[in-house]
Amino acid sequence: MRIAAVTVNWNQPRLTQLCVESLVRGSHVPEWVIVVDNGSALDPTLLVQLAYAETVVLRNVANLGFAAAANQGTERALALGADAVLIVNNDAVVHRDCVAALIAALERDAALAGAGAKTLTQEQPPRIHTAYGILTYHGQLVRQQGWLEPDISQFNDLTQVDYISGCGMLLRRAALERVGLLDAEFFAYHEDLDWCVRARRAGYRVAYVPAAIVYHRMHASTGGGGYLSPITYLSARNAILFVRKNASWMQRLTYAFYLSGNLLKEAVFRGRRRELAGFMLRLRGLRDGLLRRPVPLREIGLNGTPDVAHVPASNSAAVGRVGPQQRG
Repeated sequence: MRIAAVTVNWNQPRLTQLCVESLVRGSHVPEWVIVVDNGSALDPTLLVQLAYAETVVLRNVANLGFAAAANQGTERALALGADAVLIVNNDAVVHRDCVAALIAALERDAALAGAGAKTLTQEQPPRIHTAYGILTYHGQLVRQQGWLEPDISQFNDLTQVDYISGCGMLLRRAALERVGLLDAEFFAYHEDLDWCVRARRAGYRVAYVPAAIVYHRMHASTGGGGYLSPITYLSARNAILFVRKNASWMQRLTYAFYLSGNLLKEAVFRGRRRELAGFMLRLRGLRDGLLRRPVPLREIGLNGTPDVAHVPASNSAAVGRVGPQQRG
């Protein structure tokens, strides 16, 4: 199985370089490594090709969002002849056996559209960032299994799941050709969930592969995971877009019921913490999702260079991808 790895950069060339280095130092090196740059101030080509001279770099003149940029890389990968495409956050590094474990999962089961990695944090000792997701239509729409679990030996069974994290997922060519690419309207966040739902609806399965490990630098793509953040806006907006696109009427009513209760509790909680600006940003995301408005890049800080003092001059970049460039 010939593999192409695709990652998206947004103003984080050093993190992207580290991601590429991890890919080419593994026990199974992808046949192609493709970096898509989302209108960064600094051309990342030199750094990523220092890591791997054969890296293909595609550059956009503006920030098109994680999903659209990942699609560009995927299209190039399929044109080159890849049998499967590994989409990985640029603010992540892969364990040396990650790619091999994901390939093995797809080769064992022809009904798998995609296989997803177990994502750990890059702190010491690491915690589980996320294992896999369960679509609930409650609260935040999905439940992340293993979220910040300190015992990384948990969630160690290969499992068929609702969806896998776009932080590190290997998608089969046949499934991409049948199901289509990521939905670029999501910009960043929930595009992985949407793709998995579409794949399962088409008769495929998706699997969580705990032997495949990705280490993720949380929220590096957007400069932090605080509440007043592009993540708050995008998560709210895209949850609404997902529900509009995929939910039955009963599921829509379920989501609306839980969302209403959560908003009341959150308004009180954020008011006490003097974080109403972040709460208003969430409300704006919900409104824009209902009205299907495009992401206001300038207003939420996604059209320039993120302020990331601790990162040398990224989810995947959000844009790259926001934190997870995903989801996280």
